[in-house]
Amino acid sequence: MAKPVILVTGGNQGLGHEALKDLARRNAYHLIVAAHLTDFTPVAIELTRDETIQAAAAVVKEKFGYLDVLVNNAGIAHSPKPNATLREDLRDVYETNVFGVAVMNETFLPLLRASTFPQRRIVTVSSGLGMFGVALTESSPYNAWNYKFPVYRSSKSAVNMISAVDMIALRDENISTVLVEPGYCRTAFGGYNGHKDADAGGRVIAKAAVEGDNKDLFLRFVDDEHKHEEFGW
Repeated sequence: MAKPVILVTGGNQGLGHEALKDLARRNAYHLIVAAHLTDFTPVAIELTRDETIQAAAAVVKEKFGYLDVLVNNAGIAHSPKPNATLREDLRDVYETNVFGVAVMNETFLPLLRASTFPQRRIVTVSSGLGMFGVALTESSPYNAWNYKFPVYRSSKSAVNMISAVDMIALRDENISTVLVEPGYCRTAFGGYNGHKDADAGGRVIAKAAVEGDNKDLFLRFVDDEHKHEEFGW
């Protein structure tokens, strides 16, 4: 039996890299690393440029003919522009975290539909910061009083809703859309702050990608800190 084919965006560093290492150790999957303009991966994706997403899908189609699991891991916390205005910050973050994810899902959906893998799914890395329950609960250590970050938080709230709608739309096709919250990890993304190592967050993403049955993952938020159960979406 052929190994399931998994594509992970942002896999050249941080949590995406750790998730790939976890999946590679299982020796059970064909792994496609999608990263921004690197020479070390089969496909290069810039989430703000649709043509790179389409080109990556063409490579996957030519090589495999299908995709079993898509992991939307790539994201940014703020605009890369120095002294960005609020509008620039919103535009840049949403281009990657929201628009890029939506276009990835749309572009790779035909390849997911071509898969015969019984647990085919779209996994999107979200954040507890995007949960309204976390933001509005004073007892939460990540509430909006302690961590404002309105641009990043709202981008994750938006991608949560996109994923929720996709969950409903794709349920009858047995294509699960899974949200995963890896936790606050020590990576370059967060200035190497955080309360756990990146490999721990990577394991959560890998688990969401390949473990569990689709029927049990419907409208589920996978995390190892139980924020979803405690605070809700």
